[in-house]
Amino acid sequence: MDLATVLLLHKSSFIVGAICFFYVRWRSGTTPGLGVLAVGFALLAIASTLAGWDESLHMSDNARTFWSFALGANGYGLMTVGLFGLSRRQNSLRDWWPLLLPVILMLSAAITPWYLNNELRASVFNGSAAILLALSGFVIARDFFNERLTARLGLSASIWVATSLSALVVVGFIFPDDAPLPPRYAFFLLIICHFAVALFVLVLVQERTEEKLIRLANTDMLTGIPNRQHFFNSLPKCLAPGDAFVLIDIDLFKRVNDMYGHDKGDVVLTNVARTIARSAPSSCVFGRLGGEEFSLFLRGQTQSSAFALAERIREAVNAVSLVFEGNQVTPSVSAGVALWEAGLTEQDVQKRADQALYIAKNKGRNRVELFSSVGLTSSVLAPEPLPARAG
Repeated sequence: MDLATVLLLHKSSFIVGAICFFYVRWRSGTTPGLGVLAVGFALLAIASTLAGWDESLHMSDNARTFWSFALGANGYGLMTVGLFGLSRRQNSLRDWWPLLLPVILMLSAAITPWYLNNELRASVFNGSAAILLALSGFVIARDFFNERLTARLGLSASIWVATSLSALVVVGFIFPDDAPLPPRYAFFLLIICHFAVALFVLVLVQERTEEKLIRLANTDMLTGIPNRQHFFNSLPKCLAPGDAFVLIDIDLFKRVNDMYGHDKGDVVLTNVARTIARSAPSSCVFGRLGGEEFSLFLRGQTQSSAFALAERIREAVNAVSLVFEGNQVTPSVSAGVALWEAGLTEQDVQKRADQALYIAKNKGRNRVELFSSVGLTSSVLAPEPLPARAG
């Protein structure tokens, strides 16, 4: 493939990437890093255009060479900054330090004309590109442990391949007789990597959007905990010995709404939900079933351990203190516990937990009842939690 065609494809890869990034940034409006990434690709496209332009451009060869080098180096710098922001999902000034390298190179080229040496300029340019790409690849691969999206693997791999190819270009210019891959072929493969980077950036944005939609569909918007749909979808297909359901209901919740308004009722709901979430083991399935009712599903339980957990949750909620209109409001919950036994279905166990909860309510609230084949076990009854409105 001739050099003119390679340069055309090289420029095209950056133009396509810049257009895609600008468009997605415009459509999403909130994706960190995309705007900077688009500018970086645009600068690289301009630099590639200048590098391949002939004397028809009204600019001296020295000026054209300088600006091609300067814009290209800063383009890779901005590309790195953009990938940092995209990977970390935030725009931060601390992510702009990679620009120091291209700025230093640009200033040194402005002071001394070393950049007029083609081999030296190409080696420095591709060497700095390899360094900046390696930084990007490292950050994206490292952040995979915080965001396990498949597109990260493809993006990281594309960047690391581009890093290796840029390094091979440097080797090819310094040791032309011993280069494992001629610079022209390495340069052509870099074009494919640029397209791959653009592709996987777009796939990463799409995967994040899909993950966000799934999270919203499975989250109770008021309390921030899993909703009914997520709770039941997370249950195992078959129950086993030691599986337990705990149904929890806020006591006298309607009184809070009637006395203080639904906004204060929402405060109670949110505080109780977060207290239960903190008190429950991370391995359990937890969710808000609706209204003031919550449910937990646990594995590997005995009657005593499931009962003790429900009791700890009851005590934790009873320790919450809220103040509405000068009155102290202490929420409380009642809970029903039931364990799976041979011959029972999931619905049977839930029904038993619901029956135990019903008994807890009838016995005065703010207590835990355990349903078993031999009867019901109760926790100690606590005082009535909610005061009447002052005055």
